Amino acid sequence: MNIAPPNSNFNASELVSKIEIKVSCENLPNFDTLTKSDPKVFIFQEKVTYANNTKNTYWENIDSTERIKNSDNPVFTKSIYMDYYFEMIQNLRFVVFDMDSDSNEWSKNDFIGYAEKTVGDLISGSQNNVYQCDLLTTIPSGINCSNTKAKFSSKQAKINIRIQEVVNSPYEFTMDIIGSDLDKKDTFGKSDPFIIISRIENDSSLVKIFETPVIKNTLNPKWKNIRIPEISLNNGDPDKLLLWEVYDYDKNSSNDLIGIFKATTRVLFEQNTFELINEKKKAKKGSKYKNSGVIKFENLTRVRKYSFIDFPMNGTEVAVSFAIDFTASNGDPNNSNSLHYRTPNYDMNNFYTLNEYQKAISSIGYVLEPYDTTRYMEVYGYGGMFFNRNEVEFDCSLTGDPNNPSVLGVAGILNAYFHALQTTKLYGPTNFSPIIKKISEEAKRDLLPPGQNNPLPRYYILTIITDGAISDMEKTIASIINANELPLSIIIIGVGNADFTNMKKLDGDNKVLKLNNKYSTRDIVQFVPLADYINDPGLLAQETLKEIPKQVKEFADKFKYKPRFL
Repeated sequence: MNIAPPNSNFNASELVSKIEIKVSCENLPNFDTLTKSDPKVFIFQEKVTYANNTKNTYWENIDSTERIKNSDNPVFTKSIYMDYYFEMIQNLRFVVFDMDSDSNEWSKNDFIGYAEKTVGDLISGSQNNVYQCDLLTTIPSGINCSNTKAKFSSKQAKINIRIQEVVNSPYEFTMDIIGSDLDKKDTFGKSDPFIIISRIENDSSLVKIFETPVIKNTLNPKWKNIRIPEISLNNGDPDKLLLWEVYDYDKNSSNDLIGIFKATTRVLFEQNTFELINEKKKAKKGSKYKNSGVIKFENLTRVRKYSFIDFPMNGTEVAVSFAIDFTASNGDPNNSNSLHYRTPNYDMNNFYTLNEYQKAISSIGYVLEPYDTTRYMEVYGYGGMFFNRNEVEFDCSLTGDPNNPSVLGVAGILNAYFHALQTTKLYGPTNFSPIIKKISEEAKRDLLPPGQNNPLPRYYILTIITDGAISDMEKTIASIINANELPLSIIIIGVGNADFTNMKKLDGDNKVLKLNNKYSTRDIVQFVPLADYINDPGLLAQETLKEIPKQVKEFADKFKYKPRFL
């Protein structure tokens, strides 16, 4: 469904509300042999398009909760935010899995159940802002999994969906939380403390908004660099009362309460130190009871969290590079079956006269071109012998000048590609790592140190277009993992009908990319098969570039960079 307000004289902000959705479940079945399930909820939104008088629908995974281990009544901390339009039907699907692995692939985990509701259902059918319904055990469309365990479970699982309007605040709170002299709860050790933060609503109900990691075997824990969005913590109200509960984690039994305190964010700034009180222990010890420990807040700040649009609007340029596959598997460009076919009626302004490489270049390039004020983009070739040279190159500038691979706009890229075809001998193999390393070096060149709120001068997008299997998989994975700490996103577009299984492995949507003992900390790769969108350049660009805003924000948030001129 295209979520956009209709044409009218009203400002868009008058037609849209920002809503927060939080999820909990009750009475989930236990699929694990010795423990309870490890549930996680995936949230989908139905998208609808119309073409040739035909309605087409698909479900897009828009977010997910965290995974909670060993629980049949999980209360998920993560909030899901979305725009709500009264005048539109917004269908949502909540799919619950017992996570048996670190992968999000459906077949590797146990399906528990799902619910499908419109946002209107959630609003009109809620009681005290909570909508409750049964989880269905039939398999929803588009999910490839087994429901054998779910449909034979004797338990009727339920899902609770809390929904409320929130202030669209660009701020977040950052803090270090220091505990001292906490009560000892473990018989053969100290305590394994963690904190749960909840909002106390006007009806006195509690909304869990954050949970710190567990710190093992200590009475003096330190939680560093805690970051909580303002809309989650207090919904823009500095006087919203918050409940802070400190627990001792127990793996095989219920967690033990150490103590609690209540405070608003305004009070946190004014007071910064709070005693933990355990009412049961206080009643038992009477006048001898002092407290169950102390919590102190250090480096407490309210800082602006920049949106994606803040970056290009305030001086951060998008540096775009294309890398084109010139391996022999593409076929002779003079043959009409070649992916590099030189069509006789070629017109760069007519999408339907372009070969598959030209279609990919134009679809992506025309969207990205305006975000670089110079309009210059880099163009490389790999896997061929270029400009009549007798060696295979994997990061060859298609301008012919290795020191200046930039051309003006999409027209420049298409021209450089077209002329390179005249003198290039298609060869092989298909190696990605050299071009990823080259662009990574560019991204390092003018990047100031992270963690200091430094300006981000530019963000790099490398688009690799390829026709088939990758030859240097391990080196490519290593170069992607190394690029995680750089302002770089990598788009891979597969052309033709080859087996792109390995390309999908590089896309971190379903699992963490890893090699030996190194893991990716950001998902910076998006893979898209051109064949799925070849006749719709708008949809191709939308599918290919949809993760870029999130990746820019994740990089800036993680490494503390701000827009260039703010």
